[in-house]
Amino acid sequence: MVADNEKFIIRPTKNVEEASAVWWPLMKELAWNRDADDAITHFHAARDGKDWLLLIDQETNKAEGCIVAFNYPNNTGWVGFFILNAPIRGNGFGGALMKEAQASFNASNTAVVGLDGVREQVNTYGRRGFHDCAKVHLLTRPSLKEKPLPATQSQNVGIKGELRDIKSVNPKLLTKFDLDFTGLERPAYYNALLAREDVFGYALFSTSNPQELRGCILVRRCEHGHRFGPLYAETYSEALRLLYVAMNRLSESSGSMVAEIFGPNPQGRKVFEELGWAWAGVDYHRMWLNGVVPKEQAEGGKGTRSMFAIFDACAG
Repeated sequence: MVADNEKFIIRPTKNVEEASAVWWPLMKELAWNRDADDAITHFHAARDGKDWLLLIDQETNKAEGCIVAFNYPNNTGWVGFFILNAPIRGNGFGGALMKEAQASFNASNTAVVGLDGVREQVNTYGRRGFHDCAKVHLLTRPSLKEKPLPATQSQNVGIKGELRDIKSVNPKLLTKFDLDFTGLERPAYYNALLAREDVFGYALFSTSNPQELRGCILVRRCEHGHRFGPLYAETYSEALRLLYVAMNRLSESSGSMVAEIFGPNPQGRKVFEELGWAWAGVDYHRMWLNGVVPKEQAEGGKGTRSMFAIFDACAG
């Protein structure tokens, strides 16, 4: 694959180290508040690098940018980590990367493709066929050491249900649960995330039916603290309990907390704000190619009722 400038080529990454060499410095420069180990997680979700496309300078053999065309098993896809080093921005390489990503989706017969973009890029993505369909709100909170929860807060989260360590739950069940809310089938993510030492979370099962999963929350390390998401729950009260328990797991930890809230669910921000979170002043625009939205995320879909926090803007 040859970019517009013959000095550059676009190809899949050979290994996670090569991908991370361009990805991690840009994560820090752009202040996306990720963790170095996220590169490994996304590498596996990108079909072990097949979908992680690098812009390579043939003279230096150095990657100067990338795009990840996540192809999920149920013929859905996501555009993630569309980033370039500063010196080569504005030279048409972004268009070349997007073209190769779209070719990857076409080769995989991917029928539904989404992305989350910042406001400044909405018109650019619009010209490439993406429709602005929803918002994702970035919320943050100081640590509990800096800003403790009120002692009375525990009175509001005494609902019934059995909490289990999320790592004790079959990843296939979590993948199916995730699919029900998002319309995206992402087994590689759950296999990779549950294998990470820094990841923790909880799953809430029904008291009357121990096989019925009612909600789950997952937390992982990020550069400045901890990233919460996803948070899925059948009811507001169940979401509140899961968030409360997960936050208290970090009662002795320093650093901030961050989460990305699914805007079409009006209860998403409310449940976080009840526990002291606040809007960070940043929204992402959830955009879908040709305006084709998974039914789970469309008006009336389960995601609009019960998806409180998403996993990551970069992955859908």
